[in-house]
Amino acid sequence: MKKILVGLALFFAFAVTHNASAQVTESAIRSLMEEYNVPGLTLSIVRGDSLTNLAFGYADSAGTRPVTPDTRFRIASVAKALVAGTVLSEVAAGTIRIDDDLSGLTRQSGPFRGPITLHDLLTHTAGFDERYVGYAARSSDSMIPLADYLYDRMPPRGWPVGEQISYSNHGMSLAALAVESAANYSFAEVAKSTLFEPLGMLSTSFLRKGEAIPSGAAEPLRCTEEGCESVDHIFSHAYPAGLAFSTAPDMGRFVSAVLSAEREQNPLAALIPTRFKHDERLPGISYGLFNQSYNAFKVLAHAGSVPGYWALLIIVPEKNVGFFFAANGGSSRFGEKLRDELLEDLLGPEILSFVTKSTTEDVSGRAGVYEITRYSHETIERFPQVFLNSITVTTSGDTLQVFSGGRIREYVQTDDALYENVDGSDKIAFGTRRGEPRLFRQTFVYGAGLSVAYEKRAWHRAPRFLNEYVSWLLAAPILLLFLVWPIAAAVGAFRRKRLGIEGQKHRGPSRVALIFVGVSIALFTWFGFGFVAMSNRLFDTGEMFFGVPDSLAALTWIPSLHASITLMLALGVILAWRNMWWDLFRRIVFTVAVVSIVLQVIFFINWNYLPIAW
Repeated sequence: MKKILVGLALFFAFAVTHNASAQVTESAIRSLMEEYNVPGLTLSIVRGDSLTNLAFGYADSAGTRPVTPDTRFRIASVAKALVAGTVLSEVAAGTIRIDDDLSGLTRQSGPFRGPITLHDLLTHTAGFDERYVGYAARSSDSMIPLADYLYDRMPPRGWPVGEQISYSNHGMSLAALAVESAANYSFAEVAKSTLFEPLGMLSTSFLRKGEAIPSGAAEPLRCTEEGCESVDHIFSHAYPAGLAFSTAPDMGRFVSAVLSAEREQNPLAALIPTRFKHDERLPGISYGLFNQSYNAFKVLAHAGSVPGYWALLIIVPEKNVGFFFAANGGSSRFGEKLRDELLEDLLGPEILSFVTKSTTEDVSGRAGVYEITRYSHETIERFPQVFLNSITVTTSGDTLQVFSGGRIREYVQTDDALYENVDGSDKIAFGTRRGEPRLFRQTFVYGAGLSVAYEKRAWHRAPRFLNEYVSWLLAAPILLLFLVWPIAAAVGAFRRKRLGIEGQKHRGPSRVALIFVGVSIALFTWFGFGFVAMSNRLFDTGEMFFGVPDSLAALTWIPSLHASITLMLALGVILAWRNMWWDLFRRIVFTVAVVSIVLQVIFFINWNYLPIAW
């Protein structure tokens, strides 16, 4: 009861509107919404003790239900900040300790096993692989209970703990499960009683198995200039990582609580300090919040994105200001544009200075393809992730050019292994981990910048080469069997006829070998287009979040059969040369064709299609 009374007091205390701020930003917001096809928006701006709540547009595709400050939006990964706040509140209460070993809550797999702490999970440094397949459910009723899901589906640990940031939905949900286990009731209830009710966040909740979407919530939409259409809700089994709904006033209360935490000795003060950095010269990460900067001020941020919803949380402790906004559709570019508008309103125009070069190294050694350390080492997700997660670094004189997200940005060296964007707006650094080269930078989603690490890829693991390589794995044996072989056979027959030489012996085994070559080609083609290419497309559309469709699962026998036939073909090569099947040229063609088929099997093994795993 005491918590509820405190919450109601805070509710009325923070229900204040700062009209000056609304006047400054409203026209710009409407213009941005129109430019980026945003149907509805809710916004809370915090300036010290004052709170501005604004609402724009519509909550439905028909445009009949206006957004109000009380309209609930899904906040997606911004929920991780609430997870961190709940965890730290429980740590302060003594329910759980920040350095407890939590590895017993889930099965351990991967090359790097050992203790896992809340510190590791809240900073995304526990080293977990990414896992998308089967992460989501199509309905609340079909969600798997959190403990069961994480025990069975926790990704392997592909990197050592504390080595680098590998953003993990599963890791943050494991932190929530640790609190759930310590408190002996669901994390959603812990968050409600520990965080939401004391702060007066009475319209905020995590959605668990069997619970309905909150009444009156904004509809998730996909919008273009032609209009908006509704998209289906996605229900994630690891619900603490992003299946939460809130309102702008509630999130404004959370921002206010963080801003006042140090002064009031609130547990949320533990959200503010930087807890991990890849490089001391770059922004790092706090518990549950990313670090970035604006005019030399430290900014705490987190963005969220699921189909039909976007959200952004920004807190600037030094200036005692912050804001939260959520949209039910529109372009991803809207987030950073509105972020800049609001930061300029709160902190003044952004000041950028052109950098001073300090070239001390041969920059050509930095060129190459780099892949972000957020991928799966051991499942079928590995292959498509190469194409989704890679950036290319080239050089032009003493300048680095980074190709990422359809943009090209230029960097010059300003310190040892440190490069800055030519306008001073961004930095990247280079280093090593376990003797392997790394690139460190921030990647921005909807205005929030996550510090990330990239691994440098060998030329044969780069997307462009892999694209060509897979094409030739398919094309080479086809050309050899159906083009080169008939020509060689015709030339050989003509030569034998002219010289009066008898035809070959052992026709049965040699013909079987050729048939097996044809079968292998057919199997690789079938699996390549029916499973590999199709699964890549389904990763793009998000369908694989719900698991591997039956139509794809029905093809998983193909790599094993292909490998078995390849073993027989390898024996066939030995017999072909020992028993002198065909003439010399055709034996060479057959051998090369089998080698290309062996490379197909190696491709299956390298990219987790043999044995197949997801």
